[in-house]
Amino acid sequence: MKRVGLFFLCLFLLIHTATAQSVITIDVHENGNAVWTMEEYLPLANQNEIDEWEEYIQSGESIEQYQYDIEEFRGRIEWLIILAELSSDRSMNAENFNLSHDTLNTLSGTFGIVRFSFEWINFSRTEPDKFFIGDVFSEGMILSYDNVLVINIPMGYEVESVSPDFDERDGNRLIWDGTLARSFDKGEPALVLSREKTDTGIWVPVLVMVILAAAASVLLFKRKKSFISSTKNDVEPILSPTVTEVLEDEEMIEQILIRSGGQMYQSEIVKLSGLSKSKISIVLSKMKEDGMIIKIKKGKGNIIRLVNDNQT
Repeated sequence: MKRVGLFFLCLFLLIHTATAQSVITIDVHENGNAVWTMEEYLPLANQNEIDEWEEYIQSGESIEQYQYDIEEFRGRIEWLIILAELSSDRSMNAENFNLSHDTLNTLSGTFGIVRFSFEWINFSRTEPDKFFIGDVFSEGMILSYDNVLVINIPMGYEVESVSPDFDERDGNRLIWDGTLARSFDKGEPALVLSREKTDTGIWVPVLVMVILAAAASVLLFKRKKSFISSTKNDVEPILSPTVTEVLEDEEMIEQILIRSGGQMYQSEIVKLSGLSKSKISIVLSKMKEDGMIIKIKKGKGNIIRLVNDNQT
């Protein structure tokens, strides 16, 4: 089996056009299986070739230039599966073989696409929360200048190690570009994938603290609402339209303070009086000048206290 794996990427090339470009995509599934899709891009140089290709894929008639045999493809892949079983000492199988054709129009030209696909059962060696990819490549492989290899890793996994390093990464797509041509050693490309870690050790206590803080906020809000409601009920006769028409602003504030025990936060007076902050500020300044009240600074607010209150 000397260097039997070196032609791995070229083994499936059943296309007889030397200028064909190929993209090999390996979709690795969490159960260890992988869907292989091998696409060959055939440049169609003129309208005659485009028409000929379209006629071929629509009619299925055999054209010497485009001859693809799904059974030959299946036979070669199954032979490779046997070699992979021997090198990895794991049971494997190949299923769901398919051959399809398509046409791609780009700015650089039109291409005919030949697409082979199959599912490789037990492609990856798996352990709890880990994948090991590479033991099926018994003798490595070769990427020629017109080959591209793409390995799609499962969602929720990260690359713990890789050999050789990929040329590009697009989300979960790891890309090896054969533009400069390259050889992979035995067992390569090799990857170890591990499940992405979620640091619950930090977030659990943080979440608990957030819940407790929210509960405390709700409790304080209910208590404050209850206090304001009871206070409003106590001074309702003062704030009724009939009384406010008679009392001056100073007298109204004085009555509010008396009913609240002789003192109250300035902000609460604003709420209970129905007057604006600026209006209350002016009236309180006048009452302070007249010696009726004193202002006591408390945090960011002021406590207003009646001077002639017995509690002062």
